[in-house]
Amino acid sequence: MRIINCGGRIFATEEDPSVNRVWMPKGDCPGLAMARAFGNFCLKDYGVTSIPDVSYRKLTKQDEFVVLASDGVSIFISGCQL
Repeated sequence: MRIINCGGRIFATEEDPSVNRVWMPKGDCPGLAMARAFGNFCLKDYGVTSIPDVSYRKLTKQDEFVVLASDGVSIFISGCQL
């Protein structure tokens, strides 16, 4: 909604129908496949932001694992030492 409210467009191309991308209001560029990015100056006015979406949850003794994830980077931590 943030991107649409800022005038950006979101759609997948026929060549890559499984990936929605962010596009400028007019034209076929840049086709960014994420809504949050550092240093993307051409789409920042159209809703792409570097501000992360963060959520918190208090861990309990019943929790068995933790998942830390980010666009393009995911870390799975299970009962092992890193």
